[in-house]
Amino acid sequence: MKFGVCVPNYGETSSKEAMRKIATEAERSGYDSVWCTDHILMPKNSGTPYERIFESLTTLSYIAAVTEKLRLGISSLITPMRNPVIVAKQLATIDNLSDGRVLLATSVGWNEREFSHLGSGFHNRGKRLDESIRLIRELWSGKTHFESKVLKQRFRDAVFEPPPVQKKLTIWIGGTSPAAMKRAATLGDGWHPNVQPLERFANMVSEFMERFPSAKEKEISVRIGLNSRSITSEYVSAQGERRVMLSSNRAENRRVMERLESLGVSYAVLVPSPDGKVSVENQVEGMRMIAGEFL
Repeated sequence: MKFGVCVPNYGETSSKEAMRKIATEAERSGYDSVWCTDHILMPKNSGTPYERIFESLTTLSYIAAVTEKLRLGISSLITPMRNPVIVAKQLATIDNLSDGRVLLATSVGWNEREFSHLGSGFHNRGKRLDESIRLIRELWSGKTHFESKVLKQRFRDAVFEPPPVQKKLTIWIGGTSPAAMKRAATLGDGWHPNVQPLERFANMVSEFMERFPSAKEKEISVRIGLNSRSITSEYVSAQGERRVMLSSNRAENRRVMERLESLGVSYAVLVPSPDGKVSVENQVEGMRMIAGEFL
């Protein structure tokens, strides 16, 4: 199993120095990738750590400049809130500046008020994500024509220069709904869910594999919390969802990772500050603990 880690671009302990420290520690410790978390304009008193957040794509360009080998991703980019042509261009630019290190997880998003703040439609966001993925893939592959009634975007003989270093962008699909599973199986290169309590998560993996024949060809890459000073192995997300977290209990951590691997998970993106309040020192401590156990 490969491991990535989310930089603290959100929450109380987020800062330029914190992000640089986590990214360089990840590279030094042998992680495969670093990731930014995405939101833009959350409502006040949202009950989330995402009201204070550095924008994900521009932050990723900074992380590219302070690292040399790590792959660089967003987990997960809420693409339907954005113009997908600009997203394709931003990602291609970072891919150029980083010598081909970009990958992407994307999802439909969940906060309707945030969509409203940006003047973006919430109720057809799934269809717009599907078309956005198609648009990004076509621009990255060198195609110059595109038309979409869903996105209301149309161009012919467009110029997308300079091209990305990679001709194909790896795209994982975030989310645990049936629609997200279908999108992962049909449009994505993999599925990128948050890890819920293991028996429930095992049922979700079974559903993914059984409902969609092409799912067996897709990578399963999970997003999972980490707090090396926590005595519990679960936390509650901003959406009120119970999720698994790697903790100070190393035996339990091994059990969790072995179970995930047995379910076909091949990649884990660690979130060392799930609530946005964990100190940078604690985050580094957790990363080193996982590196010592699993890398």
